Amino acid sequence: MRVVLRTLNIFFLAGALLFFAEPAFAKKERPPKGVIVKWNDVPAAVRATVETNAGGGKVKEVRQETTNGFVFYWAEVRGSDGKWSKIYVKDAGTLIRVEPDNARNKRKHKPLFGG
Repeated sequence: MRVVLRTLNIFFLAGALLFFAEPAFAKKERPPKGVIVKWNDVPAAVRATVETNAGGGKVKEVRQETTNGFVFYWAEVRGSDGKWSKIYVKDAGTLIRVEPDNARNKRKHKPLFGG
């Protein structure tokens, strides 16, 4: 009887340890950096550069970020092919880079209805 209770006690403690330790090892989601800027408040030079490099896609969100004293904007764009990309532009309207948003492109969303 004592052996059974001791074994149950060990299993209970191990389970409790795993239950409470799991959140400590979980990947924490970090919010994106920068401040969301309305499209109308984005400088005209930045808007023109983003539209030129969007390739006919839709600009979904624009953020303003300051790093080492430099102000730049980055826009999340959904292309006409359905692929997401990020466009980075200096506040003067100079293109920094265009890169695919691999994390967003890997997600597979299935429609709930009619799919």
